Amino acid sequence: MTAVEGRTSALVVLRGNSGSGKSTVARLVQEELGPGECLVVPQDVVRRQLLNEADRAEAASIDLLRTIAAWGLDRGLVVVVEGIMNAGRYQRTLEHLAAIAARSHFFAWDLPLDETLRRHATRAKAEAFTADEMSGWYHGWQPLDFVTETRFDAEVSARAAADRVLAVGRRVTL
Repeated sequence: MTAVEGRTSALVVLRGNSGSGKSTVARLVQEELGPGECLVVPQDVVRRQLLNEADRAEAASIDLLRTIAAWGLDRGLVVVVEGIMNAGRYQRTLEHLAAIAARSHFFAWDLPLDETLRRHATRAKAEAFTADEMSGWYHGWQPLDFVTETRFDAEVSARAAADRVLAVGRRVTL
């Protein structure tokens, strides 16, 4: 397994509470970069759909997420890992991925619970989770201790966040 000729890997991490806009931003970045250039690794898909397991410290989904992302990095892709990714459970995995990527960029949403719930109510899957369930998942601001994350607040739209991700990436040839 080796990187595609002329491509160097880039890791983009999008973290934040449910409903913050991570998946939307990941999709916008992938669309902008074009076919075959960007691998999006959604934490929820890996955990809920592929393995159907709870989010816990020793979950197999954390290892699988790391394996999928490392596969993309090894091939010189832009790998966007997105999810709630509680710092206590995911820090080691994210630190490992940053270490093997040629470049890495970390972004995190810092939204109050009421804004998280308001945004969730506007989503197509609003009926999939109750406010009580989302309140149980909510963890507030949880910075990673090995990197400085670009922090997005409630004023930053999904389009503006995607543009910022792409702008940072372009400065270092994402």
